[in-house]
Amino acid sequence: MATEFKILLAEGLDNDAERRLEAGAAVVRPSASDEETLCKAIVDCDALVARTHTAITRGLLAAGKRLRVIGIAGVGLERVDMAAAEELGIAVLHTPAAASDAVAEFAVGLMLQLQRPVPRLADAYGRGRFREARDKTHGSELRELTIGIVGMGRIGSRVGRICSAGLGAKVLYNDIVEIGPLPFDAAAVDKPTLWEQSDIVTLHVPATDLTRGLVDADVLARMRPSAHLINTARGVVVDTEALTVALQKGEIAGAALDVVEPEPLPPNHPLFSRKNCILTPHVAARTHGGLRRMYAVVDDVLSFLAKCDPPR
Repeated sequence: MATEFKILLAEGLDNDAERRLEAGAAVVRPSASDEETLCKAIVDCDALVARTHTAITRGLLAAGKRLRVIGIAGVGLERVDMAAAEELGIAVLHTPAAASDAVAEFAVGLMLQLQRPVPRLADAYGRGRFREARDKTHGSELRELTIGIVGMGRIGSRVGRICSAGLGAKVLYNDIVEIGPLPFDAAAVDKPTLWEQSDIVTLHVPATDLTRGLVDADVLARMRPSAHLINTARGVVVDTEALTVALQKGEIAGAALDVVEPEPLPPNHPLFSRKNCILTPHVAARTHGGLRRMYAVVDDVLSFLAKCDPPR
């Protein structure tokens, strides 16, 4: 009699996704998510389901003697040793489009927040400073600004559509590949032009050797003193120390960061004390719908295993 497929669940998902996983396979839940613990737990598992926090190393893949497929509930694969997976014949599934709208809307929300600091104004009102808060002019309308998008992929193109077609802003973009016709007005430019001409620069690129430290001290010095930087991509794309210095010196007007390097920042980091910097805890993708679509990778893993010969 064939043995049931076994799936190592490295990190918890929501109840519904875990129930679907349990209905189709035996689920192994390790006591911790460090590499040593996972290597011991994966020995007789046919599949691994993880989120983007788990490092999927060559050692872990090699330890999975029966491992056939990995399912990553998320967009990025930078923590997966893809070369090792290909070498070992292990399929890698993920959910690249699951949270595109969620992240795009969050990025635009940060743009609006930088221009119109609603919580700060509401707080002033609540503390009896109604007239003072109302009398101080603040911000600009996005239709008056130039938005520079670095990376015109799934998320960047959604940001561009919202900003151009929805809000009437001028949109510039840069990508390492040629982008076909877009259903909204946007101009392709080189990176120096984007840095120098944008009022808001928003980053939508993966973490790669090409993008690591992309926004460094030199780039920040090229940007307008009135410009704002938004990062909802990956923390390593921005040199955190250089950005801290640029904000302290007023080289740029402000920043909004959903991701940073390192993550999380220590509570005493100087960025937390800067009024011209918004920090959120890596939540851009975490809408109910976004997570539901990411966790749907369990269905893809089960479908993959259903086409495999059962374990003996």
